[in-house]
Amino acid sequence: MFNLCKPLPALIFLLLISANSHAHPPAGLQFIQVLKDQINGVDGLDNPRNVVASHDNRKVFITSADDNAFAVFNIGNDFKLHFSQVFKNTDSNINGLEGATGLVSVNHDNLIITSGFYDGALALFTPHKDQYQLTQTLSDNLGYDRVFDSDKPTKERDKLGILGPWEVVATRDNKQLFVAGYMSNALSVWEITADKQLHFKQFLRNSGSLITDLGKPIGLALSPANDELYVLGFDAGQIAIFNRDQQGELSAKQLIQNEVNGISNLINPQKIVVSPDGRLLFVACAGSSAILVFEKTANEQFQLIQTVTTDDVQGGLEGASSLALNAKGDTLYAAGEAGNGLLTFEITPAGKLTLKTKLPTAGEDELKNIASIYISPDN
Repeated sequence: MFNLCKPLPALIFLLLISANSHAHPPAGLQFIQVLKDQINGVDGLDNPRNVVASHDNRKVFITSADDNAFAVFNIGNDFKLHFSQVFKNTDSNINGLEGATGLVSVNHDNLIITSGFYDGALALFTPHKDQYQLTQTLSDNLGYDRVFDSDKPTKERDKLGILGPWEVVATRDNKQLFVAGYMSNALSVWEITADKQLHFKQFLRNSGSLITDLGKPIGLALSPANDELYVLGFDAGQIAIFNRDQQGELSAKQLIQNEVNGISNLINPQKIVVSPDGRLLFVACAGSSAILVFEKTANEQFQLIQTVTTDDVQGGLEGASSLALNAKGDTLYAAGEAGNGLLTFEITPAGKLTLKTKLPTAGEDELKNIASIYISPDN
């Protein structure tokens, strides 16, 4: 199981392109390329945590937790990636990238936002002459020693709710950003301005009597209509669901907890994805090495309909932490950070998962310890 409070293990980055822009892409996955940190001029891939492609499919952005870095690659006509630039905390005038994890692109890639887990920071990057530049870093400036290595309380100095920020998500209209602050035990809310800035709005540690604690959140997801926000409480084993109105205000809707109402295996939930119609939630749980599937009922509440454990699929979901859905919503890709192989599931009309394939290698390299899976919007 992945331990958030200790240095993250170094990994080799393996890239798969799941399909291309052809009208009728071939079935299954096509292997294209393997990139490795510090080989052939590549940098910024030591323990990569998130991968995102640009809106025009010309660039790929990556955060690296052990390189404390944000890396940019160009995509060639052959779909191969070519290293372009990297920002590291060790560079002059660069900060906010210690333990870089979260990554989101907004406004057609005119603003890239990353989170530095150990820095307790958000870093903002904007385009400049076909490359990117760091334009702003937001933080309470408490640092690793103060937050992770000290018994002194931080609550009085925690003004932004982004201590230990893991995942960041932005609304579809590019006007609002949400940050899961693990060490803050908070959900931080920001407004995205037209001039590519972030303005702090508020942070939430609870929502009255329904949600009294966010359970040390790390995973976030928004419904396709952006009218629901899902917050994974890693330590508490829970999913907090918020309604979001047209003004961007949040109100508690449902709290799903492990060992409540017959739910089990909701242990250390780390990644959540939502079906394109908003009907299904898929949750990867690192502590139970399982994927849980929830379906929205007629009363707008989610209920558990399936649990798939690593034993059910003969291995591969150990430390389950990575999920990705295709655009059609009929295929789920999954992996365990302590497991081997990339798993592909068919999603039936009833919302159930059926294992289709398990991919053990990429070229001559074994696929293992997968930390992130990404599928571009065009598949």
